[in-house]
Amino acid sequence: MSMIAFSIPPFPTFIRGGEFTFQKGKSHFSRVFTVFDLLYVKKGTLYMEEDEERFEVQEGQYVILVPGKHHVGYKNCEEDTTYFWLHFVIPNDDYQIVADKELDWSFVYKKEPTFIEQGHYLFHIPQHGEVKRREIVEQQLDNMLSFREGDAHVPDDYLKQQIYFSDFILQLQKEAFSIPSATEKVCELAMKLIQENYQKSITMTSLKEGLNFHPDYITRCMQKTIGISPIQYLTHYRLHQAKRLLVETEYKVSTISREVGIEDVTYFSKLFKKVEGTTPMEYRRLVQRK
Repeated sequence: MSMIAFSIPPFPTFIRGGEFTFQKGKSHFSRVFTVFDLLYVKKGTLYMEEDEERFEVQEGQYVILVPGKHHVGYKNCEEDTTYFWLHFVIPNDDYQIVADKELDWSFVYKKEPTFIEQGHYLFHIPQHGEVKRREIVEQQLDNMLSFREGDAHVPDDYLKQQIYFSDFILQLQKEAFSIPSATEKVCELAMKLIQENYQKSITMTSLKEGLNFHPDYITRCMQKTIGISPIQYLTHYRLHQAKRLLVETEYKVSTISREVGIEDVTYFSKLFKKVEGTTPMEYRRLVQRK
């Protein structure tokens, strides 16, 4: 399997991204693109061909399609397949396709920074890879794509997206090493604890008792790894589960609110609209129309 090698700085530049679902029996259309296209599969399997090389991209895996090559889905999806897509460029097309190899940080550091000169680094990202810390990666993708189409953007929105994208690229490089940092481990433990107990009352005190770490340390670990605090992640996860229930069930909004750990349905509805830009019932009708 090949790797994409490129120098930093500058980081690759994010252009645009989104989330899409191919229904069972559908496949990716044929095209030749002038930018990189990263496809990360959240659910199902995507079958992609680049020139004559085929990639079977399963859940928790990604493929980076290279500019100037012919891309097409070589096989229809066997189930509904949801994936994230990210378009980006590497400045000056300064990259190489190299053979796969075992990596560690020694391959990355090329020149240490001085007081007057910047450092230089050489990243090696597998063209087709599997992430081991899916919760972290998918949260980074959610952060990056949280700016909804049609919203009035201000310049710092686009800058934030670029920062999120740079964090995502760095995470892919660390994934290639298969060595999670202490910060990432604490973040994963906190996310898992929240996911297992989101229907209950969760506070920083309960996280402290469950993980045996100081609340400030837990917060720093999560902000550094996924860009949001534990309480922000709790809100994100509760709303994620609420959207699932709105689509998969006929439960009343008050029932869904209690199911995801929010007793006050009025607060739940206001929070849902603030984050999603629509009320719970409007969201249900919108998804059902699709």
